[in-house]
Amino acid sequence: MYNPFDELPGEILEKILSFLPRGKETRFRDLRLVSRRLDHIVSAEIFHKISFSAFRSLTVDAKRGIAEMESICKHVNILRLSTGVPADRVKIDPGPWLKLVELFIPKLANLTCLEWWHVLVDCDYGPRGVQRTIELFGSLPNLRELTLRLCAYPPVELVQSKPDEDFEFPLDPICNLQKLALTWDLERRPPPILLQQISALIARSPDLEDFRFIIPFAFHRHENYGPQVKLGEIFGGTSSMVTPLRLRSLETRAVVVDGGDFRRHLQHFHHLDRLRIRHDPSSSAARNIGEVFETLSSEHIYLRNVHIDAINDARVFDYLSSFSGIQELSLKPGDPLDDSPALIERFFQKVLPTQSASLKFLRLGGNIRTQWSRSIRMEDLSRITDCQYLGHIFCWVWVTHDEVQSTDSTVLDRWLETAMQLRNLKRFSCPPVTLKETQFESQFDFGEWLPGQAAHDSEVQHFVEKVVFEFKWKWQAKAPFRIDSRRR
Repeated sequence: MYNPFDELPGEILEKILSFLPRGKETRFRDLRLVSRRLDHIVSAEIFHKISFSAFRSLTVDAKRGIAEMESICKHVNILRLSTGVPADRVKIDPGPWLKLVELFIPKLANLTCLEWWHVLVDCDYGPRGVQRTIELFGSLPNLRELTLRLCAYPPVELVQSKPDEDFEFPLDPICNLQKLALTWDLERRPPPILLQQISALIARSPDLEDFRFIIPFAFHRHENYGPQVKLGEIFGGTSSMVTPLRLRSLETRAVVVDGGDFRRHLQHFHHLDRLRIRHDPSSSAARNIGEVFETLSSEHIYLRNVHIDAINDARVFDYLSSFSGIQELSLKPGDPLDDSPALIERFFQKVLPTQSASLKFLRLGGNIRTQWSRSIRMEDLSRITDCQYLGHIFCWVWVTHDEVQSTDSTVLDRWLETAMQLRNLKRFSCPPVTLKETQFESQFDFGEWLPGQAAHDSEVQHFVEKVVFEFKWKWQAKAPFRIDSRRR
């Protein structure tokens, strides 16, 4: 039977569907029942990204769900996979789950991105137990992005006492990635064999553009952690590559990135436009970043996205003020020498004017009590108004307990007045500083607090929220940007 609906171009149908509401509370998914053509279009949208967790017991309903997944596999581009056994469910055997996962992996022919959270456990389903699963993912022709988070839930003493072999992860079957992000969420050093596997995977991915290696929290400060991870270990396997990488983004956290290692592998960094170096654990972190920026300057490598947390080396601001074009700039001073009025003045008088024609995102300060979150003069803040392309400002605000008692909001008011003069500003974030220490330490050990110094001082938080609310109420018709004072 002739149906003119079937002759509409797919682009027009997709445009019509774009006006319909989404979400679990809507009936958007029921459009799949209208016709085969709509089934294909709607399925491609609602099954573009799916999540699958093996953190529960295998029931009849779960088995039925796996069988139903086979019919949508062709539409899946992004898969979020959680495997292993969390601490509160140690009696669950993850083996059957992995077997079921392995059944539908070959059908994910269009999978391009895998986000995998795996819990390393003391059984056959730890590193070696997922060998077959990794082989199947490695056989997928379109897999180009891998985000891997490895963690463990046993007691710290048990994690640290186990041999390195219990914490390896066989990455050999995977290759040809464009994006690779790894998070090592364990209170022990990544074993050398894992770092070698990561390095070899980088070497097997000649088109890699985005690499991230993250050690969260302060695990690297534990007394039994061992020697700190260095950039040279991670990129050691790339020395044999005939054609250098064209990395555009490099991000590290709790990794020593010194000038020597950076220069040694410089051939892979000539196309960098995004660099994030956070929590370099060495005592020479500021000098290391200075050496990196000196190398970037000498090689005429000009970044567009910069995120660093040690800035007192003179070569940092020399580089940032030597060219224009930075679009995102995040300075989170964490070294004691960063807490300097002279550095603040130099930033606002040299760096900011240089980048004023391109800057779209600016983040200053961190959740630590420094002058960057408190003592910026109004004449310095006024230079921000020259950055008329700024769309988002993120500034931590240090409000003292005494100021709360006297309702003195001067520190925050100066920022709000500045934000009002930016015509393209869409978002202004101003969370209050809540940490006592001025250096990066474990977020789990604060010691005894004095009045007004609690890790989450509710009075300070409520005061900042009250100031923001009153500002919104006063300028609701003239402040088109969103203001967010929540802690991050």
